[in-house]
Order: sequence, then structure tokens, then C-alpha cells
Amino acid sequence: MFRLFLTTSLIALAAPSLADTFTAPARVDTVTIYPGLATVTRQISLDLPAGQHEIVVPDMPEGLSTAGLRLAASGGAQLGAVNLAFDRLPVTPDQSAPEIVAARDEVERLESVLRARDAAIAQIRLRVQAAEEQVSFLQSLSQASASEALNAADIQALAQMVGAETLAVREAAFAAEQEAQAAELARKDDVEALEDARQTLAALLAPEQQGAVLTFTLAVEEAGEVTVDVSSVEGFANWSPVYDMRLTTGAEAALAVERSVVISQQTGQDWNDVQLILSTARPGEQTGPSGVWAPLRRIISEEELGRDDGLMMMADSMPSFARSGAVAEVAAAPMPVTAKADFSGATVTYIYPGRVDIRNGVEDLRLPLDTLNFAADVWAEAVPSRDQIGYRMAEFTNDTGEVMLPGQALLYADGTMIGFGQLPLLAAGADTEMGFGPLDGLRLTRAVPNKSEGDVGVFTSANQLTEQAVMTVENLTGQDWDVKLRDAIPYSEQDDLEVEFTASPAVTRLDPEGLRGILEWDLDVAAGAEQEVKLDYTLTWPNGYVLQ
Repeated sequence: MFRLFLTTSLIALAAPSLADTFTAPARVDTVTIYPGLATVTRQISLDLPAGQHEIVVPDMPEGLSTAGLRLAASGGAQLGAVNLAFDRLPVTPDQSAPEIVAARDEVERLESVLRARDAAIAQIRLRVQAAEEQVSFLQSLSQASASEALNAADIQALAQMVGAETLAVREAAFAAEQEAQAAELARKDDVEALEDARQTLAALLAPEQQGAVLTFTLAVEEAGEVTVDVSSVEGFANWSPVYDMRLTTGAEAALAVERSVVISQQTGQDWNDVQLILSTARPGEQTGPSGVWAPLRRIISEEELGRDDGLMMMADSMPSFARSGAVAEVAAAPMPVTAKADFSGATVTYIYPGRVDIRNGVEDLRLPLDTLNFAADVWAEAVPSRDQIGYRMAEFTNDTGEVMLPGQALLYADGTMIGFGQLPLLAAGADTEMGFGPLDGLRLTRAVPNKSEGDVGVFTSANQLTEQAVMTVENLTGQDWDVKLRDAIPYSEQDDLEVEFTASPAVTRLDPEGLRGILEWDLDVAAGAEQEVKLDYTLTWPNGYVLQ
């Protein structure tokens, strides 16, 4: 029996403490912002004894979702059950935090000060009351002496004595009253200090803005400091890139792209002194391919089609009649086919140097990111059918090895700000063209010669239409320009409608990038020179048809 008792005692002494409750704040340490949402990592640091404990973390965001909530503990600590409460603060016996103990001690001290102040004021009031009683006694003494037979000398001596004593007593009463009033004023300060201390203690015990409360169990093998990372996915956060694109023209044209980011967040909490990570991943969007469904096709006879068309016309004229199922099936609109942008490519993350503060509700926090440098091809582009002047264009290739996200760009050419543009999504290795402002010295004209009234430059027959156009590019800029001139002619998808054209000089590209009917010429226009392009096209179709 003694051995069993001794063994049980040793086990009890060696067992760690169980079910201790600790309250600790969670500090936002790292924020990863995606387009539309953010992953927020908060850190909790506690000095814990060995054993299993319950950890209470107040002041978590109200809109926190358990779906994206993840916890990780350091030092081999084992996490257990995790609970997230939104409506109330869980009851906890842990009120031994240093700030709570200090606040409670301050309340007790101020309560003691107020009690001492009240006692001192009461004592002063006793002096005032005693002085008033002395005055009453002196007054009654003088009245009693007046009824006795006193000579003039006695009366004079009595009056002087009563007057002197009354004055002294009243002066003492006045001084005591002044002292009491000063003590009352000081008491008001003590009352306010006590009220502030009580509010501070109440705020520590039950904060006014509790938000959500996270509770979890934690098993610790050895006493020491434990760090718990709490990661959550939170909405109402976004970032987007903005660009300053600075083009330098000349023999070796170059493009410097200064990248910045604009950040907004409305998660309900400030992010102070956080490590900021920006990611091009889109966790809030589709994560897998779409399904494919085969279309059902069938054929019907022309006779049946005409009969169904007649029934549909009758049904349209009588909307109160219900259509038959067969007619409704024939009239059903085909499933729309919509194009979706392809955002394939490597995910890129940007770790912002240093730590930043991002306040809740901020909409336009701009942070500089980096500068990218590209070689650029520069030329002038001319569309005489639409414009009277040419425009400076530049093309560059994204050779950074990463995706460049779409965003607004402020455009500069040779140090001069020329306007705003939009940089498209640019995958690694892809190239794009950007317009960099007008060239007022590059004059464009497009004329249709031999133009008669009503049908200028157009000669028509029963089955033919011919148009002649002359386009000119005049270079008054003072420098040579490579000019891409673009125009268009009609195109046909019917074999019976034929389109023929001739051009001088010859067309450089026909239907570029699959754009049917588009013609392009590459021209070298020296400073002060003028280049002319002639274009003739003819439409031919059979008699009995009308051109539309």
C-alpha cells in the first residue's frame, strides 16, 4: 500500500499543469494581398508552463471566416480544438495579466485616496460646525447676562469679550469653510481619476469593440516561450499595379517602366508595421477548367420547317395562347458562347522592402515597386482615313521572365508627359505596342480623285463599283520617320462578290493578324519629304443582286 501511495504521489508531482487559461493579443505580422482578398498572418507570443492550456485571443476581425483559418505553433507545441466566437467574449478566469493587475491596483489606490479625502472633508466640516456652536453659545451668554444687573463697566467688558470671541470663532469657521471647499474641488479630481481608472480596467476585462474571439487549446511539453501563427483569408483587400512608362527615342530607343502598386483594404482592422507581400495569384477565381457539353443537333424537312414557322407566327400574333412544346424547342435560343481571357502563366510574388502601415478604409495607398528597362522599337503610325496627323508608337518585349499585370500607365516621351494609357496583361516573352502621343508634324491626307457630285470618285455599273484613293504622308517634324500606314478595303465572304485591288507602292502586309480587309505599308519618310500611296479597288457581282 505504501508503494502504491508513493508511486501515485510521484506521478502527481511530475504531471504538468492542466487546463490553464491565458489571454493574449494577436499582432498582425505579415499580409499577402491578392487581387480581391488577402492572407493575414497574426502572431501570438506567450510564456507558458508545461501542460495543456486554453488560449483566448480577443479583438479578431468580425468578418473572419473559419474556412481560411489556419494555426501553427512553434517549439513542438501541439494544437487542439479551435473555436471562433462572434457574439460574446468567452468566460475566462485569467485576469492576472500585468496590465490588468496594474489597472486593478490603481483603482484600489484611488478608492483609498477618495476615502481619505472624504474623511478629511468630514473632519473640516466638524470644525465649521463647532465654530457655529461656539457662536451660538456666545450669543446666548450675552443675552443671559443682559438680564442681570450689571454696571456700565461690566457691560462694556462683556461686550468686548463676546465680540472678540465671536470674531475669532467666525474667522476660524471661515477658514475651515475655505479649506473644505478646496478639499471638495480636489475630491472632484479624485473622482474623475477613479472613474478613468475603472474604465481602463473595464476596457481590459471586456473591450468595447470585441470583434471575434479565437479560442484554442495548446499542449506544451516544456515551459518556455511559444509563438503561434494565425493565418486567415480576409476579403475587401486589393492591389493593382500602376506604371510610369518613359520612352526615350533616338538611335537606341529605350523604355523605362516604373512600377508602383495601389493598395486598398477594408478588413475592419489597421495593419501596422507589417511585412507586405503582393501576389499575382488569383485564389478568388476559378481554379479548374470548365466543363464541356456536346451540342445536340438535328435536321428537319423544309416542309416541316415552314409549318413550324407558320405556327410561330400565329403564336406571336396571339400571345395569350401557350406555345406547344415542339415549337418552343425549335425556337429555343442557342447557348451563348462567350470568350474568356487567358490568364495562364507563372505566379509572381513581390516582397515589399521594409515594413509598412496600411490603415483600415484606405483606398489609394501608393507604394513604389521597381523600375524595368526594355529595348524599344519606335515608329510612326498613320491612318489617313481617320486621322489628320500621325502617332508615335513603341513596341517592347517582356523579357523579365515574369507576368506584367494590366494597369493604368502614365506615358512620357523624351521627358514630356503626353497622356494616359492602359498596359495589357503581358506574359513573359510576349510583346505589345503602346501609343506615345501625337506627332503634329506628320500630316496626313486621303483624297478620292475624279469625284463627281453625289458619287465622288465612284463609277458604278449594274454589277461593278470602283473607288480610287490617294493618301499622302508629309513629314514636317525635322527628323526621319519609319511610318506604318494603314487603310482598309471592303472584303467579302461570298464567292459571287469579288474584291480586287491594286496599290502603288505595293502593300507590305495584307490582313495583318487576321484582320480581313486591312492593308499596311511600311514607308520611310525623310524629314521634309512627302510620300504618296495610291489605292484602287473594285467590287464585282452578278446581275440581279444588290450590293449591301
